Amino acid sequence: MNKQEYIMPYQIQLDISGENTETEVKEFAQGYDCVATLVLENGPAGGNPLYDFTCHKYSYLEELAEQVIGVIDEEMIKTMIVEV
Repeated sequence: MNKQEYIMPYQIQLDISGENTETEVKEFAQGYDCVATLVLENGPAGGNPLYDFTCHKYSYLEELAEQVIGVIDEEMIKTMIVEV
């Protein structure tokens, strides 16, 4: 792998149910070839943890977001994913 392959240019922040452990969230992200980082333990949406998900492929991050949000709304997800 070259240096370029390690760059994770896409990012989305999502709050995840507090019932999931940080390890479970990170393993879930790995299933989409993404990396999860805890941003806030008590996030803005009802105190659920807020995670930053990053990925090198937009489509993988889009699929992850659809699973978390539970609805396939491509337009909404497009506004949430940013290129970093």
